[in-house]
Amino acid sequence: MSKTDSIKQVTHEDLQALKSHIENLLHTHGKQALHDAAGKAEHMISNARETIAEHAPKSGCSKVRPLAAIAIFSVISYFLGRATK
Repeated sequence: MSKTDSIKQVTHEDLQALKSHIENLLHTHGKQALHDAAGKAEHMISNARETIAEHAPKSGCSKVRPLAAIAIFSVISYFLGRATK
């Protein structure tokens, strides 16, 4: 085996060791990063749900308001129609 082949072999082994070390780091820290991101996403979703729940109209009120608006509009239209005849 020549000196060049020996250097290539050592370099290849070093690169393989580095590759496995990087893969190990990505595997361990990548999972942690994904876990942290998932936790943050869940927290943001729960905050959004709470905000929507606070600002959303109640179910009883949302049905009454359109009916009241229709009733008021009908009365105004009736009197305007009677006044213009």
